[in-house]
Amino acid sequence: MDKEKREVKEKDNHDERRRPDRRRPQERGPRMDEKVKNAIDAAMDHLLNSLTPYEIHDLNGFQRKQVHRFFERKQEYDVKTYRNEETFVMKVFPVGRLRRLAEQRAQEVLMNAVTIALPPMGSYERFVIHSYLKDRGGVHTESSGEGADRHIEISPVFGRTLKKAKRRLT
Repeated sequence: MDKEKREVKEKDNHDERRRPDRRRPQERGPRMDEKVKNAIDAAMDHLLNSLTPYEIHDLNGFQRKQVHRFFERKQEYDVKTYRNEETFVMKVFPVGRLRRLAEQRAQEVLMNAVTIALPPMGSYERFVIHSYLKDRGGVHTESSGEGADRHIEISPVFGRTLKKAKRRLT
């Protein structure tokens, strides 16, 4: 009988070693400090109706990692960290909104057969739009302008592909 109890107890100990302790989900992992929460809230408020990236300054390495973890679960946003002399600057890009804008403008180009110029953007934002519309039939993208006025022009590709693309839309 003692042997059976000992085996059950060893099995229980073995199960406890394999399983992490059962804490509530909100208690798992390190908690976010107030600075990170405020930065995320401010970024979400700014990005709600904006195409421009939001910059976050003055975070240490651990806080930057927490911000990255928060936004990497959301496919609507992309986070990049840049070194600016002695400090780091995080930029949160609204890639979901940029892709929707690109899709809307591409449909306008196909329906009206005219070239449309998007507003001036940074290099990463232009990259997102170029890569999104790269495989899209019937349109061609090209960056033009200099410096802060650099923007993307979406133009139709004439020929059979335009007719096929227009048929898909209607």
